[in-house]
Amino acid sequence: MLFSDEITTFLAVVQSGSLLQAAEIVSTTQSTVSYRIQSLERRIGHPLLLRSRGARNVSLTLEGERFLDIAERWRMLELEAEQLQANQERHLAVGSVDAVAINVLPPFVAALCDEKPPVRLHMESAVYFQLASRVASGHLDIAFTLSPAEHVGLVSRRIRDYAMLVVYASSGTTPLPEALNIKDLEPSREIYLPWSAQFDLWRNRRGLSRHVNWVEKAHMLGPMLRNGAWAIVPSFLTTPLAKQTGCTTHRIASDPPDPLALYMIVRKHGSSGGSARQQQLIEMSLAVLEASSPT
Repeated sequence: MLFSDEITTFLAVVQSGSLLQAAEIVSTTQSTVSYRIQSLERRIGHPLLLRSRGARNVSLTLEGERFLDIAERWRMLELEAEQLQANQERHLAVGSVDAVAINVLPPFVAALCDEKPPVRLHMESAVYFQLASRVASGHLDIAFTLSPAEHVGLVSRRIRDYAMLVVYASSGTTPLPEALNIKDLEPSREIYLPWSAQFDLWRNRRGLSRHVNWVEKAHMLGPMLRNGAWAIVPSFLTTPLAKQTGCTTHRIASDPPDPLALYMIVRKHGSSGGSARQQQLIEMSLAVLEASSPT
């Protein structure tokens, strides 16, 4: 049976060409290095190194050259096993659309980061259909989107709803009431964001199908929200936008759009490699998120 210390020491000798330098690499003494090499040679049944009295460097025997390939593959397998052990309980890959990642998920992420021992997190953002594909392929454990996944191998769990509200950047005219009618707003000053297919249908029914100003991602809205511009956004965006732009927030008085839903996408039970510990971490962090999120 081969031992890790002997393999590591042998590779250090090959790398450095010297027992003394190998001792520095593996943080031990030269005599220990010599002992490990001799022990390994006894196990293999052949000398692996050529040693000459008074020579600084050592070289490989024919058997040593053959064994070098085995040692390198052994070390690679050992590293993969260590990585697998590290990933088994404490790794979590999370994806999200940008607006949610920036404005909703911080409490969820903070709860994971506060865990002891620490959770190794991988975070990424993309559009919802890309995130769904990443979850289905196993690259992500979970993803947070504003649309349910249309994939037979995925489950979309509705986390909570966010009311759709108007944010308005005053141009110095008379302030708008707390609840307003969309018809009271100037259509040419709307800034459109593609929240969902249902939201687009609601706009079309109100004659707002013409997109005058358009932003693809919510973090691009702030610089444009000025001088009478307005937008319809989910409630989780109103406070950040008010701090950034000084805009006011208003309810839609008559027949408002349906609330925007936040979904968590996971693989169906039985197709996921997630551990019980991962599920526990997700549920714990979701509880923190739900307690901290505005409706």
